[in-house]
Amino acid sequence: MKFEELYKSLLEAEIDLLELNSGERVSTNLKEQLETISTFIFNQSLKVFQASKEENLFWSHCTIAIYNSTYEDRLKQALDNDNNKIHNELEFVESEIGWLINLKMNFSNSNYHPDLFNPIEKKIRLLEFKKYQLLPDKKEELLDFDDSSAMEKVIYLHKLGVLDFLRKQTAFNNSTNNLAKFLSAVTGENSRTLQSYLNPIYSIQVDQKNNPLSKKTSVERIEKQLNLMGISV
Repeated sequence: MKFEELYKSLLEAEIDLLELNSGERVSTNLKEQLETISTFIFNQSLKVFQASKEENLFWSHCTIAIYNSTYEDRLKQALDNDNNKIHNELEFVESEIGWLINLKMNFSNSNYHPDLFNPIEKKIRLLEFKKYQLLPDKKEELLDFDDSSAMEKVIYLHKLGVLDFLRKQTAFNNSTNNLAKFLSAVTGENSRTLQSYLNPIYSIQVDQKNNPLSKKTSVERIEKQLNLMGISV
């Protein structure tokens, strides 16, 4: 199978790189070899990713679709395994979240292609939602979003209608600057940063590259989080 061959060569390259970095292997042109292997891993990881998609095979950095399609089988295997501490689906989900967070934290050192990063983030978000659903009493679990960026806070406020409400107030309807200052006091974010996000929302003449509403991934994630709170947007 194409995937197995590509994955095997990827693992072999990672072992080679580890041995060179650890000094276990003597090399007269170490820098050149490190660069060559790192480049190979970068390109090969994308090939493995694409092959796993074509063959619908699970691996650590597979697509979210493959992760979902193999979830039930992997859960059953974990529950049937006598050599772990997983006794129910909630514990399985928590172990998966921990594993994926570790992948995310170490991604920058993996030399993997950047296309493989977003599926990790999406799987974590999926499992966090699943964990919330599995909690014995959801009401006792407070969802904490205090790590939201300034851009995400603007999206929250827009989705909730807060921005439009404030814009109708005399102090803000003709001054994005004043609105940014007010939101800075409320959110603790820098007013200039907030203004850079507010301007493209309310003025089509402004460069739209900083418009937070055009960030599809962030908007969809925030809509899901608001839905968890019972807020339909």
